[in-house]
Amino acid sequence: MRQSSLFGRTLREAPADAQTPGHRLMLRAAIARPLASGLYTWLPLGFRVAQKVEQIIREEMDRIGCQEMEMPVLTPAELWKSTGRWDLLEPITFRTRDHNGREFMVSYTHEEAVHSHAMSEIQSYKQMPLMVYHFQSKGRDEARPRAGLLRVREFVMKDAYSFDIDQAGLERSYKAQHGAYERIFKRMGLDAISVESDTGAMGGDIAHEFQVLTDVGEDRVVVCPKCDYRANMERATRMGDVPIREEGAAPRSEIATPSTTSIEALQTMLSLSADRLLKTLLLRDASGSVVAVVLPGDRDVNEAKLRKLLGTSEVKFANDADFAAAGSVPGYIGPVGLRVRTVIDTSVDERAYVAGANKKDAHLRSVVRGRDFTGEAVDVHDVREGDVCPRCKDGKLRIVRGVEVGNIFAYGTYYSDKMNATFLAEDGTRKPFVGGSYGIGVGRSVQSIVETHHDDRGILWPIAVAPYQVHVIALPSNDETVRAAADALVADLERAGIEVLYDDRDETAGVKFADADLIGIPFRATVSKRTLKEDQVELKPRSASEAEFVPRATATERIAAAVRRALA
Repeated sequence: MRQSSLFGRTLREAPADAQTPGHRLMLRAAIARPLASGLYTWLPLGFRVAQKVEQIIREEMDRIGCQEMEMPVLTPAELWKSTGRWDLLEPITFRTRDHNGREFMVSYTHEEAVHSHAMSEIQSYKQMPLMVYHFQSKGRDEARPRAGLLRVREFVMKDAYSFDIDQAGLERSYKAQHGAYERIFKRMGLDAISVESDTGAMGGDIAHEFQVLTDVGEDRVVVCPKCDYRANMERATRMGDVPIREEGAAPRSEIATPSTTSIEALQTMLSLSADRLLKTLLLRDASGSVVAVVLPGDRDVNEAKLRKLLGTSEVKFANDADFAAAGSVPGYIGPVGLRVRTVIDTSVDERAYVAGANKKDAHLRSVVRGRDFTGEAVDVHDVREGDVCPRCKDGKLRIVRGVEVGNIFAYGTYYSDKMNATFLAEDGTRKPFVGGSYGIGVGRSVQSIVETHHDDRGILWPIAVAPYQVHVIALPSNDETVRAAADALVADLERAGIEVLYDDRDETAGVKFADADLIGIPFRATVSKRTLKEDQVELKPRSASEAEFVPRATATERIAAAVRRALA
């Protein structure tokens, strides 16, 4: 490819609204361009990278017997309504109607669609296990798209689906997909770790995310430095503290606490640490049901855990009417005597706490769980830095940032039960499909590669996904001898099967070298007046600080060998 004809121009400076190093470099290197907020176009260089990422995924899916197909972007509302996700996903999906008034969703994912096909294509247990996948655009009506391709409104995802006759079969399929994902990200050049994750709107109880640890990530990942425990903050747990049971606690009593409506203010007034105070939150779910959540004052509620417990898509703070119905007032709510469903976090033990008195300007001293209040005991709190690992029971947990590049879900019969999607079992009865789904975001993977493979001059593409393998530069390109030699080298390399970007532009050496570093192709081969005098070609790996000079007669062989070694 001649760079003089390339569609897409490099930028000396990134736009002011570019938010991360990878975002800035993708814009500057003409990898992608925004069309609107959260909508990006692959330019030719980026499209080549995306195609290579897809091919790596395709090869590893095929390797485990997963069959490629393609389902539509638009999917009928009836499918989503059959599982309840038409309403559940409403805040973040794009919907439309055709001229006959029929409703459709721009697919968020394709579990409903693939189960619809399975109902007609898989008749008997003899046809399973079975896995299929496709590459397809997905729509997410993100309220705040950010950081380039890390959070967008439209993106291509590889989503795969497994169908098994029982849980044991699903576990085998899940393991096969997990192994394929490990190979996929390694081949891309991504150091992605597998972490336990929340299933969210996908259903089921078992899920893992593949996270690339980077400071630009939105996700918080909990890791143990002493064992292999890894979990998304939404799923993470900790080893519980040794329960404290305060024998002979004094009877509860009311204390005046005027204008003291926060944990911090109460700490100051009473000279108590936050863990001796109770924090009670009054919340309502998407259906309008109200629940009180009780935690120690030094812990925060984990919204994902709470949503899962309540079976809801969202939770928000209760209103004044909810407080009145529960028998309390904002700022002074406590668990004693509340007239509402109460969830008590497992970190609340049986010591004597200070809690809201459910009336203005007052709290209660010596409030004891079991004696003064009761409720459902559930883990609904956030893990924090320094908590003890629940697996090895020794390591102190760390919280790091990550970008989720892939996820896998073992949802079992979650969709087949709702859709009555069954097959004829060996015993002659109809049984539900046991399934899982497995997704990888192509664009997010590409940007994650850039986020983790760059220096202060530009991108350092891993050769397996680089837009081209060799960047040939002619200096100056208007010198006939130089141009003829560069043309010959490009032709020889391409005949040898090497992918070449040829900088034949009439630009200075400084501009050409800066663009080469910015675009980040793994090898740079320079033909110049100086190298021709010595009958040589200058060869420099993008990641190296020094170049070497190779004889022109063996340049093609030497460069091709370097590319093959890098690909091995």
